[in-house]
Amino acid sequence: MSHTAEAPAAASPAPPLASEPAARGRFCRWLDDRTGYRRLRDVLLVEHIPGGARWRYVWGSCLAFIFSVQLITGILLMTAYSPSDTTAWASVYFIQYQMDFGWLIRGLHHFGSQTMVILLGLHMLQVVIAGAHLPPREVNWWLGLGLLGGVLGLSLTGYLLPWDQKGYWATQVATNIAGTLPGMGPWLQKVIVGGPVYGNHTLTRFYAMHVGLLPPLVIVLTIAHLAVFRRHGVTAPRGAVGEGWFWPDQAFRDMVVSLIIFAVMLSLVLYGFGHPMERLRPRGAVHDGLAARAWEHVAHAGRDGLGANLDAPADPGRSYPARPEWYFLFLFQLLKYFEGHLELVGTVLVPTLAGAVLFLVPLVGRGRMRRVGHVFGVIVVAGLLAGIGVLTGLAIAEDHAATAAARKFRDELQAADAAAKRAIDLAASGIPVEGPVNLLRRDPKTQGPALFDAKCAGCHTFGKLFTKGEKASDLEGFGGRDWIRGLLTEPSSPRFFGHTKLTRMTKWVQEELADLEPAEATELDRIADWLATHPRNVPDDTSDLAKGYAAFSDRCMECHTFKGDGGTNIKAPDFTGYGSEDWIRAMVMSPDHPSRYGAKNAMPIFRAVSGPDADVIIAENAGRTGGLVALDDAERELIIRWLAQDYRVVFGGEPITDQGR
Repeated sequence: MSHTAEAPAAASPAPPLASEPAARGRFCRWLDDRTGYRRLRDVLLVEHIPGGARWRYVWGSCLAFIFSVQLITGILLMTAYSPSDTTAWASVYFIQYQMDFGWLIRGLHHFGSQTMVILLGLHMLQVVIAGAHLPPREVNWWLGLGLLGGVLGLSLTGYLLPWDQKGYWATQVATNIAGTLPGMGPWLQKVIVGGPVYGNHTLTRFYAMHVGLLPPLVIVLTIAHLAVFRRHGVTAPRGAVGEGWFWPDQAFRDMVVSLIIFAVMLSLVLYGFGHPMERLRPRGAVHDGLAARAWEHVAHAGRDGLGANLDAPADPGRSYPARPEWYFLFLFQLLKYFEGHLELVGTVLVPTLAGAVLFLVPLVGRGRMRRVGHVFGVIVVAGLLAGIGVLTGLAIAEDHAATAAARKFRDELQAADAAAKRAIDLAASGIPVEGPVNLLRRDPKTQGPALFDAKCAGCHTFGKLFTKGEKASDLEGFGGRDWIRGLLTEPSSPRFFGHTKLTRMTKWVQEELADLEPAEATELDRIADWLATHPRNVPDDTSDLAKGYAAFSDRCMECHTFKGDGGTNIKAPDFTGYGSEDWIRAMVMSPDHPSRYGAKNAMPIFRAVSGPDADVIIAENAGRTGGLVALDDAERELIIRWLAQDYRVVFGGEPITDQGR
């Protein structure tokens, strides 16, 4: 707002800012004759300070400095940010983890917004303590209140721009408050949101306000604030002795404190509040020199968690423990005390009264009431700041209490944090063109178990994770070495075919493997080793895998087939690619196919029942023993990849082979 002041006393002439060498002096005189730059320099730097420079006058300049940092970092962020609901999170991810020093730029911008809120509180308190809000400086006080609103507006609108879970749900809390306003509330909320639901229009409107509307407004108000301040000068304490000037005395103090504040911001960025990701070794890194590796480490330090936090992509279908940023927590806490029909008291009446009191504070000190107005201003601002601090502390304390609600909140927050970490790791392999929201929606590691529980766990078990199935085999470790080895010797176990009518293999074990010699047991180990090894080709060497294939050919191919060979006795499932994703996929979609378990198999067919072929699929399976269960292509792949421990994102219905495993 300002370095505050009583009516200025007659000032001595301004000292020269610097002596100029003859040659430079001639150039400066020529330039001043053409541009008048010296007058602008004097307007900016030559300011009389009755009583001399003071450390308590620094807050206004510090605010201007941090706002400049916000403008610079904001412009740099704009060069990589893409404001749409399908690209915003991805562009912020790029800035944080892939753009050179993007983590530093974003971190400074993030903590700079919070720093401005703190500095505004300190500056307001300093202004009322000095009495600089009293006439004839009431207009400057009101301009300062406008700046306060502009800065809070920037903080609120910027919160949503990453389009992550935290910003998405916190913004809903804020806009829902606007919707409670009597009369025009629902209309105002719809205008702010850009429609009935939160989406692309919400983001673009907040971006327009954050970039196109509020910064120019804050700049104009700042210029007006400084102009009005210079008209009335600095408020000096009563009985102040001595004279001083802004340059260089006060400017030096302003610079020192500004640098200290910047150092604190930089320390927060370097401490790191982001999610570290699994370090991706860049191509050629092994052969790069020490300098190149050091550059990579520093330029992309966001991968180590440095900088600001980025939550999981915004997802309306996924719950989140919504909380506003800490400087709005007091409003969140206040609303807890006004529920039901009293809600308007917390959302409208109390904030409006607080704003009105702040607006009227200067008017209390007119004329003979000046001393009363001074004290009143200090009480109001200090009381508001204390109330905000108490409410913020209560909100934080309640979230860390030992109550059931607090424990639930912390558990949800921990789950949300894990989801954010998972989304960031997944994004390293690519982001779906439909939007980053599908990173977690199409993540086999997190979505596979839920789909297995819904579609498969009624019949199958899966270790200790899903135990209710009592109709089919346990699929934990399916197709792996231990699973196959157990199947070869104990097919009648509940872990395998004990719940089914598939008894042919049990008879084979009883007849062929009743009294195994050690060498024969070794053959079974080799069969399991070969059958569990991708890509399960026919080995052409003398390795143990070749011996495993030879044992399989000798013992198993009377019933089973492999790449078209075998199956001369009883037709049993084809073992080409057994346990692989392709094998499981065919089993899920056509369990009664001759290459699987035949027409008598009671396992349902899992197929998509939407699209142009839906009627045909439904008609073909109308009388089938196992029935038809609806399962779209993406859901099917999520289950299959989870079973195969292939945790790549499912971008479509078919597996992707160029992402690496």
